[in-house]
Amino acid sequence: MRNNNQHSLDFGDITSKLDKININNGLLITFEGGEGVGKSTQAKILFHQLEKYGVDCIITQEPGGSILGNNIRKWVKSSSNISPLSETLLFEAARSQIITEIISPGLRQNKVVIVDRFTDSTISYQGFGHGLDIEIINQLNKIATKNIIPNLTILLDIEPEIALSRVSNQTDLFTGDDNYKRVDSENQRKFEQKPLEFHQKVREGYLSISKNDKRWCLINAEQKSDVIAKLILNKTKELLIKNGVEKTRLED
Repeated sequence: MRNNNQHSLDFGDITSKLDKININNGLLITFEGGEGVGKSTQAKILFHQLEKYGVDCIITQEPGGSILGNNIRKWVKSSSNISPLSETLLFEAARSQIITEIISPGLRQNKVVIVDRFTDSTISYQGFGHGLDIEIINQLNKIATKNIIPNLTILLDIEPEIALSRVSNQTDLFTGDDNYKRVDSENQRKFEQKPLEFHQKVREGYLSISKNDKRWCLINAEQKSDVIAKLILNKTKELLIKNGVEKTRLED
């Protein structure tokens, strides 16, 4: 006789969870590039595609992904008189928090963790863009991340003039995901409003640090969004297969 107080089991849900694709020790995939290159869009496209394949994954952003990080993001982007060093230290504080709250736990749970911006942004923006000592930034990055290094970094590259023209046409930079919120209002687009020379230095920084490093995947961001998404997905599939995922699990 059935006990009415017992909960029936949903075998569909159980099967779904058992079929989740997990990677031993997880994988960290980061998206980098200047303003308006399409990082946020492509990060979300990849996240949803991996979910469709059954890959256990999460998505977040820097600075943000936590209450502290989102507050720092809003404060830094709306402050006009903050020094580059203070800015860097605040970003590192936000990074340390997201490592503790989201990235490290995700990797321990064998998930694929997708992050919109990571340590390379600080090197390119605060180092190459603002001229801070890159060695100091490297040391701060190591402390904040506990030496966690991405398995794959997607660099979306485009001439700053083209990228900034895209940004000027954006009216809504908000999304609803708890771990992935664009919180930039019109008066918080601090970096987008910097001189073209600054953005050129940032681009030069990215191209410099990505040179001859196998974890980077450089993509021309002037291409159509679906073409870029396909290139990113193929590169991600290579990484997943290299880490033990059966090729048949990643077929459309």
